[in-house]
Amino acid sequence: MADQRRVRQPEVFDRFRCIGAACEDTCCAGWGIVIDRETYAKYQNLPAHRIADRPLIDLVEISPAGSPPGDYARFRMREARCPALHEGLCSIQRTLGEPYIPNLCSTYPRVLSVINGVVERSLQLSCPEAARLVLTNPEAMIFHEGTEAELLHRDGSLIPVAGDPDDCVTRVRALMIEMIQDRSLPLWQRILSLGFAVEKLAGVDMTHAAAILERGSFDHLSRAYKPDATFQLETVLELVVTRIGSDYTSPRFLECYRDFMLGLGWTAESTMEELAARYSIASESYFLPFIGSHEHLLENYLVSYIFRTVFPYRSRLPEKQSAIDSSPESMKHALVLLAVHYAIIRTVLIGMAALHKNSLSADHAVKLVQSYSKAFLHSTAFEGAAIQYLEKNAGDATRGLAQLVMD
Repeated sequence: MADQRRVRQPEVFDRFRCIGAACEDTCCAGWGIVIDRETYAKYQNLPAHRIADRPLIDLVEISPAGSPPGDYARFRMREARCPALHEGLCSIQRTLGEPYIPNLCSTYPRVLSVINGVVERSLQLSCPEAARLVLTNPEAMIFHEGTEAELLHRDGSLIPVAGDPDDCVTRVRALMIEMIQDRSLPLWQRILSLGFAVEKLAGVDMTHAAAILERGSFDHLSRAYKPDATFQLETVLELVVTRIGSDYTSPRFLECYRDFMLGLGWTAESTMEELAARYSIASESYFLPFIGSHEHLLENYLVSYIFRTVFPYRSRLPEKQSAIDSSPESMKHALVLLAVHYAIIRTVLIGMAALHKNSLSADHAVKLVQSYSKAFLHSTAFEGAAIQYLEKNAGDATRGLAQLVMD
């Protein structure tokens, strides 16, 4: 009898199926595509096989020295698209089969992490179909744990996460997800409560972390803060411009950003006071009523983010491994990034609400979250820029976080 592996995953994970050529934003374009060492060796053994009228091996190049085995080589992109992409489908998979596509392509948008022997499975929301499943299903982020005799994945796709004494990370993260799913509070207040919790936990021995969260309620601490529409707009504009000015950005996000600008009537002559006034009206008149009838949309986004990134403890390491980092600086940065990602999505969606008014729909939110995730969450350069900007401009960290996410 095969060994049983413990598996933890959200309700929606097993429902995902790639929709291939029908996808609105193919994963074969818009970013680099890495090739693991084993797959590259297969290509070397096929010198006569041709893709797009060229030998398959000529479509790839070796990665720089020192790159991890999972990034042994890369496809030579053509206008930000994989050279094997043809009519919305992968020519390698179509002619050679799934075993010949890289580990990355075989797994995406699935994320497979191993924490204390448990395989945790989640979905990247940079995939349109994954984003649709996670955001639009009220039951999507209900979690299940069980055992499976055979996991349908490649060993090279598993990401080991090391350093979790007594499974504290799992317990702390479950409590934080409960905080985000507590609908007795507005979502911004839940985020701020999460912020107070992270500040309380930073530097604390992990074996005591879960007990601290179970005892404490932080929602009363948020009552001293007031929203600042000008600060939200200025911060989001600076961060978005920094990102789209530094690298390729998919047309889908640029379309959402254009709707945001049009909705607020943003021109070269606009003053920040005028924009903030329109932004506040759009939030009150269209965004808040929409979110009131679609509570699960942004809530599911946050829960997915917390689960997938092992918030607030995860730290990237070389060779596709991660470690649990409970240092105060690392946890503070994790909190800043969660707040920044949520704030940009929320702010841009308010501008889109100003344009679409009562026609704002879940499809608009899915398009924004998916395209934002592809452009921003997969960019390590953006993470550093966002942390640096907030540390420089937010003043008091807690007040800055509050003003960034408040309705």
